[in-house]
Amino acid sequence: MECPEEIKKSITIALAGNPNVGKSVVFNQLTGLSQTIGNWPGKTVKKAEGKTYFHDYEFRIIDLPGIYNLSTYSLEEIIAREYVINEKPDYVINVIDANRFERNLFFTLQLLMLNCNVIICLNQFDLLKRRGYDIDVEKMSELLGVPVVPTIAIHNRGIHELLEEIIKMDKQEKEETDIARQNIHNFQFGKEIEEKVQAIERLLNKKKYINKINSPRFAAIKLLEGDEHCTKELFNKNDDSTPKSEEHILNEVEDARVKLEQMHGEQISSILNSELFQIADKIEKQTLILNKDQKGFKWVDLIDHITIHSFFGYILLALILLGVYTAVFEFGGWISGLVDGLFESWTPAALEFFGGEDTWTFKIFWSGLFGSFMGGVGGVLPFVIPFFLIIEILQDIGYLPRAAYLMDNFMHKLGIHGKSIIPILLGFGCNVPAMTASSIMETQKDKRRSILISSMIPCSAVSIIVMGLVAANHGIGLALLLYVVNFVMIIVIGRILTKIDTGDITELIIEIHDFRRPNLKVTLKQTWHRAKEFVIIALPLIILLGGGMEILLELGIVDPINAALSPIIVYFLGLPIGVGVYLFYGVLRKELNLVLLELYVASLGLQMVEYMSPIQMVVFSIITMLYVPCLATIITIGNEVGHKYATHLSLFQVVIALVIGGLLNWLYRLIEALNISFLITDIQMVIATFVIFFILIGIFLVLVERTKLVKKISEGRKYHLLPIGSENICVPEENKCATCPRHPAHRGNHHKKTANNR
Repeated sequence: MECPEEIKKSITIALAGNPNVGKSVVFNQLTGLSQTIGNWPGKTVKKAEGKTYFHDYEFRIIDLPGIYNLSTYSLEEIIAREYVINEKPDYVINVIDANRFERNLFFTLQLLMLNCNVIICLNQFDLLKRRGYDIDVEKMSELLGVPVVPTIAIHNRGIHELLEEIIKMDKQEKEETDIARQNIHNFQFGKEIEEKVQAIERLLNKKKYINKINSPRFAAIKLLEGDEHCTKELFNKNDDSTPKSEEHILNEVEDARVKLEQMHGEQISSILNSELFQIADKIEKQTLILNKDQKGFKWVDLIDHITIHSFFGYILLALILLGVYTAVFEFGGWISGLVDGLFESWTPAALEFFGGEDTWTFKIFWSGLFGSFMGGVGGVLPFVIPFFLIIEILQDIGYLPRAAYLMDNFMHKLGIHGKSIIPILLGFGCNVPAMTASSIMETQKDKRRSILISSMIPCSAVSIIVMGLVAANHGIGLALLLYVVNFVMIIVIGRILTKIDTGDITELIIEIHDFRRPNLKVTLKQTWHRAKEFVIIALPLIILLGGGMEILLELGIVDPINAALSPIIVYFLGLPIGVGVYLFYGVLRKELNLVLLELYVASLGLQMVEYMSPIQMVVFSIITMLYVPCLATIITIGNEVGHKYATHLSLFQVVIALVIGGLLNWLYRLIEALNISFLITDIQMVIATFVIFFILIGIFLVLVERTKLVKKISEGRKYHLLPIGSENICVPEENKCATCPRHPAHRGNHHKKTANNR
């Protein structure tokens, strides 16, 4: 959508909705590449903003955080509510998943109470029809009093219609819009609840309070719920002193709350939520249409059952992870070999052009600059892009939420929140978005724990080193052992966390969506957005550092640096002396460790297998895996939880990396000194080193588990499974009444299963 020569009007739109309803896809389709990503002022939650131009209108679009409720229990809810109330966007597009629109309407009904201009975006309409259902869009629009537009955002269908509807609304008289919006009051609460809400509304229908709120009804409901933010905003209740008029209102609210709770035998929040879901249930019954019987066997149901099965689900998850790394390794190795072949075939011509391999121009321009470029293109991109592509496909088809459900129990054993599986899965691609994703944690403690564990996940840059150094020279089996060591250390640190901190960990609530076919165009676009950081930032950095390294070599500066590091690098870790300086480059980008080291080894006229033994490659790789994350990750951690914590975390990981690297080296030396007869080859001795290492770690874990410092947490957890249509929502059984979004509107419909009998 190109910018027109003359803009009639600028319109601000806020995108609001539950998580995982396709809101981000709608945002991307509307804004294209004209997006800016930052933080909400003074907050750690990311803010996405973009612009688009349509029919001589400029649309400024804000993507609000995905939330289930307009309460203030989380930072995301506070941000979304404050923006709609205080910033007053011209229109709010409420994105709803058509396949579970009854539950989504819980949020919609609250949004409509704010008396803002709302347009319903009924997304993923194709999946609903595929299941044999339809929605009477006109009837739904009539009941809610707002426009309803069916969309298939992933295929860009219905997106322009959203903007056309906004333009149509903008041209209408304001009175017509206000009258239509009042239709929501046709859906009133039960008699006794409605009387209390209207009584509080009448108390608030004074000029003093109306100036502070958009909707007396919304404020009345929130006061009745005991919403602290609403109370403070209305009455400036920041101290103990309260005027008599305000005290009268608060007393009336408290009296109404007590009477309703005594009458229903439940907390006021559950009572009001039940009423809202009953309204949503009425709307669903009047608008949802069953086109065909859904009975009969479906392969997708069988696949869905297998993916979250307590036994087969884990086998499938292991096979998928193994398949991903095998595919990335095979494809990346093949492309890397082609690029290396090209570089070698062009080198004779370069020798002739620059006047020989001893000239400084050949070393700097060919070996340094161009060699770094070819090293990045051949040694990094073939591994990065396929990995991101596969992750995007798994996310688009709906497998990642299932992996999160399977791993939730394990997350709690590590002493971290179940939601941490999301940043952990992102961490396999890049630690930077993983650190950002940790902002979904409800508490600062949960966020710090999540960041600690997620920062130790081997990202794609680490995989490049493991695959390009160990797997390429000694096979994928040895490379996989390095990942095992990495994850063992995560487990050890996680178990220590559970022993030194007795704090409770919030449970995981996650939606498991239907499987769906990915859109190739959208998948490739998202893959490029992930990979372009390397192309735009890392590749030029590799080229410049490659040239800079050749200059340092020519000036003779590298050798003194390596000599100063030799007590740690050579004597403690057992690495070649020339390796020391390259470990520092990994702080900028992890893949620089390997790319620049390969250039250095090539400048010596050697192959990597001639320069480093198998155990040296293993130690070098494990240090790279465990030590301080890249600079971008450290900065992101500082932004999320403070630079002091980022510094402490970096120092901690450096110590861990050196200890584990040194332990592996000295275990290998011990085996070598024993001269065991059946350990003939270097690879066999490396494997024996790993075996002894795992035995020692196992003994250490047993000692940790038996320590009496503090009691264990989260011993055994039952899940509450809510089937809605063909979807599942998994929440802890003990929290079902507090967290089940349909409770208590569907009393008697609970299906209890444990995680072990799924």
